[in-house]
Amino acid sequence: MRSYSSKTIGCSCKVPELHRRDFSPASDYFKKLKVIAVPSKLAILFTLRKAPHCVCDLEKHTGLSQTLISHHLTDFSKQKLVTTERKGTFIEYRLTDKGRKLVTSAKQLL
Repeated sequence: MRSYSSKTIGCSCKVPELHRRDFSPASDYFKKLKVIAVPSKLAILFTLRKAPHCVCDLEKHTGLSQTLISHHLTDFSKQKLVTTERKGTFIEYRLTDKGRKLVTSAKQLL
């Protein structure tokens, strides 16, 4: 009798309408969970939560390689979690509102 739809499930509660596509690797839910499930991604996001940083600063703060940081920042940009600003020859990365919300949620879970 359990069904993930807007129908009742044997009581007066309503469950949210969920579909298989909500849990596919292409879904927004999955992408958000994937971000907070990878320690190196969390390290970058938690560092950016404090202040904007360039890749070289993120290397110093996290101990991660430039290549890995750049890869993660590209993913974050695609998901609109970070934005960039050019400062001379450097590019600074900062969290967007969406990125801040995700980091706050992740911090509460940990």
